[in-house]
Amino acid sequence: MGVNASATKLAVLVLPIAVFATVISVATAQTAAPGNVVQRQDGMKAMANAAKSINAMFKDMSPYDAKAFKAAAETIRAHSGATLSALFDGSGTTAGSKASASIETDRQQFDKLANDLGIYASALSLAADRNPHALGPEMRMQGSEAMMGGPLARKIDAAREAESMPAEHAFHLMLQTCTSCHAKFRIEPK
Repeated sequence: MGVNASATKLAVLVLPIAVFATVISVATAQTAAPGNVVQRQDGMKAMANAAKSINAMFKDMSPYDAKAFKAAAETIRAHSGATLSALFDGSGTTAGSKASASIETDRQQFDKLANDLGIYASALSLAADRNPHALGPEMRMQGSEAMMGGPLARKIDAAREAESMPAEHAFHLMLQTCTSCHAKFRIEPK
C-alpha cells in the first residue's frame, strides 16, 4: 500500500508537468514558422543587411572598408547557392512563408538564380581582396556597362563573366538576381 500511495503521489505531481510541457510545445509549434521558414527569413535579412552595407559604400554614404565590404559579400555568398536552394527543398509553401509553389515547378530556374547570387557575391569578395585600400575606378561601372541591364540586354553568364567585371556591375547584377527571384518565386501580401 505504501508503494501504491507513492506512485499515486508521483503521478499527481508529474501529470500536470507533462500536460503543461505538451501545451507549451503545441503553442510554440503553432506560432513558430514551420520547417526552414525561419532559417530562410533570417538568411534573407542577413543578405539584405549585407547588400545595404555594400550599397552605402558604393554611394559614398559610408567610407569604403575592404574588410567590411568582404564580410558583407561573404555573408551573401554563405546564404546563397546550394545553401539557399536546400532551404527550399520539399514544400516551400508552408505557413509563415512567402515562397511560391512555382519554386518546385521551375526548380531549375530557382537553383540557377540562387547559384548566380553566390557567384556575384564571390566576385564582390574577390574585388575587396584586390582593392584593400580604396573603392577605386577599377571597381566602378563604366558608362557602357550601365546600359547592359534590362529585359532586352544580352544575358550575362555569371559563372564566366562575374569576376572580370567591375565590382559595382557585379553588385547591380546581384541585386537584379534578387529582384528576379522575388518577382518569380515570392508571393506578395495582398
